Amino acid sequence: MQRSSMLENGYDALLELCDRLEAIADALPNAIDVTRYEQIADTLVPTLGSLHELEEQVLFSQLLARTDGRDVTALIERLREEHQHDARAAADVAQVFRELLHGRCRLSWDAIGYMLRALFESLRRHVATERLLLSESRRGACHA
Repeated sequence: MQRSSMLENGYDALLELCDRLEAIADALPNAIDVTRYEQIADTLVPTLGSLHELEEQVLFSQLLARTDGRDVTALIERLREEHQHDARAAADVAQVFRELLHGRCRLSWDAIGYMLRALFESLRRHVATERLLLSESRRGACHA
């Protein structure tokens, strides 16, 4: 499978996780689903980490290969900072889910809901931005 196809599949998987996080946030505190919480706690950080790695390999190399004379160094640094921020936020959410499953979470339901919403909204924006950059990069490569 081409790396760009793998990247699109990764975006789809991440957006599906975002939908699941949104459903959980909407249902708090009434619908605690132990299996769903465990699955998200176990997959969120690795899914995001793999996607970030692939983004850096595919998108960043495409950006650096641009021939239109634009300096993309600041853009790439900004995207790397977003990756770090999102990775920390995902790790925090995974930890909260584990704490909830073991009855040790000290956060209010409102705080948990806001935490989930902040993460999935950030991830959705990030995916939209990177898809736009990929599209522009492909268009630029076609016109070179």
